[in-house]
Amino acid sequence: MANATSCKLTEYAYGINGQNLLQTSCLPNLNWKPPLTNQSFYAMLPLLLSCFSSVTLNIKTMFSKTILPVVMLAALLLNGCSFSGGWRTGYNIEKGKILYYSGFPATGHVLEGADPKSFEIIDNNYAKDKMHVYCRSEIINGANPATFEWLGGAFSKDKSNGYYDTETISNDGPNFKIVPNPENQPGIVSANGVMYARDRQKVYSGDRVLDSADAATFAFLPMFNGNYLTYDRTNVYIHDRPLQGADGASFKRETEFHFKDKNAIWVLSLGRETKWIKMTDADLATFTGLKRFYAKDKSHVYYEDGIVEGADIASFEETENHQAKDKNGSYQSGRLVKK
Repeated sequence: MANATSCKLTEYAYGINGQNLLQTSCLPNLNWKPPLTNQSFYAMLPLLLSCFSSVTLNIKTMFSKTILPVVMLAALLLNGCSFSGGWRTGYNIEKGKILYYSGFPATGHVLEGADPKSFEIIDNNYAKDKMHVYCRSEIINGANPATFEWLGGAFSKDKSNGYYDTETISNDGPNFKIVPNPENQPGIVSANGVMYARDRQKVYSGDRVLDSADAATFAFLPMFNGNYLTYDRTNVYIHDRPLQGADGASFKRETEFHFKDKNAIWVLSLGRETKWIKMTDADLATFTGLKRFYAKDKSHVYYEDGIVEGADIASFEETENHQAKDKNGSYQSGRLVKK
């Protein structure tokens, strides 16, 4: 069996510059000095760890002599590596051919017929030359390189069409655009990312058309922990399905859990199952959110869909982390805990 001083790395990881990042025997004292390219750390770490997997040591010795040095080396590499440029795209020109790298460790896929002289990287997964547009290593059939534009996520367009990944989903290229996510800002993409796109007539969730959605008024409403709503002038949608009875035109958020429209107050209940509850006892006209979790009307204070017993409406104040206070005491998750 191979040991820490003799195990041989038989598979190589390639960086964006085409260099072999690892092509050596394992060294137990970690004196080997890797080239600090953009992908050094990510290509090197699993192979370093595999070298040490066959070493038989007790836990204390293993941590001090193997795991700790690897962690320290990883921290140094992370501090010195850049995540822009080549690392972001996966494309590289090698010996007159263009390759797209993916996987972990990276595997190169040749873009057959691509023209190195006119090749231009657009984003992580998109590029073009004078003849074609590429999504990763695949050609987007029919896409026009001169007018092609990456919009965000897997959505793109040219002068004629809208695309999702490599598929043509819209023939209204001039009006094809993403549906804005308010949490996305230049250089910052939320956990939800880019979820929807639209043209003059249709709304697209990925490569699917939302048949009942109104393209002109369709909007995205982020909530918390990756949850979100969408709505238009008619409907409110949960996971692309209409919330029965909700009015899209007047629907608005009061807290992270409370919403209301012209007809009702809605509460998002999180338990074993996520469900929507219509509150029938609260006063619609005076119902308003406080901060994140509590709401009130003219008669009561509410936590989720329940009344906060004993709460004083006039002095009640939400603080933080599901906590609140009033003249009567302190509250945790809607319950009085301290007078």
